[in-house]
Amino acid sequence: MGIQKFWIIPILVISWVLAEGILFAGTWDARVDQTLHSSTFSDRDKQQVRTVFTHAEQENLPADHFLLRLEEGVAKQVLVHTLSSALTKEIEAFTQARAIVRSTLNQHEADILLADSTSWSRIATLYQQGVSEQDLGSLITLFNQQKSEEKWSNFRYGGGLLIALRQWGIDDSNSLQVVEAIAKSLIPGNDYRLVINLFHSGFSKRISPEIIIQRIIETAPRTRSITMLQQFIQ
Repeated sequence: MGIQKFWIIPILVISWVLAEGILFAGTWDARVDQTLHSSTFSDRDKQQVRTVFTHAEQENLPADHFLLRLEEGVAKQVLVHTLSSALTKEIEAFTQARAIVRSTLNQHEADILLADSTSWSRIATLYQQGVSEQDLGSLITLFNQQKSEEKWSNFRYGGGLLIALRQWGIDDSNSLQVVEAIAKSLIPGNDYRLVINLFHSGFSKRISPEIIIQRIIETAPRTRSITMLQQFIQ
């Protein structure tokens, strides 16, 4: 799903963020209590979960994301210790992701990006998956420079490609360079995932990953589609 774009003047962005904080503080407790009521947690366990949500409120984090995680955990009958630990780690990831965004972009750009909880969540997820603060900063800067109106949607696909490349065995530096090259192309974001197929295909044709990486870096910025990129590489 594409990420909604916000063309809002700074004061409205700030108002939106503040409004969400008020909404979160005013409504999360009722939803938490409703979910906990359907759980098998003891009163002590329920209080432990409420403490976690109080922490999230104090950090002014997106309510819906954490409420959804709570609902999923209760539905799956996850132990309260496991659930609280997972929620706490996500709070830390969201907080760190916000700090990375604010240290990378100017205040206006950062406010717009963080107002989109989907993008914020994706940055937090990449952080939890082991992408370094430096690499996340590079990705944020890279996609912020895209002229496409879908740049933050493309960021989501770019992050997915980065993780896929690293899971395939491409080292951190080369995987980031591949994503940078793809981001500079006119390839649609939802086709970024197909880049990994170039490595599978190259492997079957005895083309080394190093050669494929170099060809992508050199040719991707001039391409408009995965098919065109494949022609350059193979």
